[in-house]
Amino acid sequence: MAKLLELNQYLIREKFLKFFGNKFRIVDEQDNLYGFCEQKRFRIKEDIRIYDDENKNNEWLIIKQRNLVDAWGGFDIVDPRENLLLGSIRRKFWKSVLRTKWELLDSDGNEIGMLIEDSLGYAIARRILLGILLPKKFTLWTSADQQPITMRQKFNPLIKKLVVTIPSGHAFDRRFIAGLAMVIAAVDGRGKK
Repeated sequence: MAKLLELNQYLIREKFLKFFGNKFRIVDEQDNLYGFCEQKRFRIKEDIRIYDDENKNNEWLIIKQRNLVDAWGGFDIVDPRENLLLGSIRRKFWKSVLRTKWELLDSDGNEIGMLIEDSLGYAIARRILLGILLPKKFTLWTSADQQPITMRQKFNPLIKKLVVTIPSGHAFDRRFIAGLAMVIAAVDGRGKK
């Protein structure tokens, strides 16, 4: 099992020089590598893989786009070792025009949570005026009614950075959280840089 799943806070950081697709390093506060993700360019549908390290020896999570247009389809999060669908996420497209919302579904399609952009005022300011000057902050609420999980972008006009914070002892599947965080880092807001 990936050691990343033991952390309560980690940073997903896009690599600066990349030629054949986006690459992301997942590190702790001391910059120790806990995961590596590769997102290939020019794919009709996203197929994102998460590994333990940059050698890609141990693949432990797959995120696959369902439809050609991610605005309506969403993404499946799969544990490849167990060949197990952990669940799916899908953007609430029309509700996300002013404020981004992602719906979390279990493997049977039942809603188990919602990831919501921080506030309507900040969301509108980002879309109209400030763009990258106001990094996004998301709050993940689960149906278990526990403390929320947060994902916040760090201000950097060149490199995407996303800090994931999970309250200690939170029972939500950390593989699912990692998959959702990778979608936010790699896909959400694409083209708005």
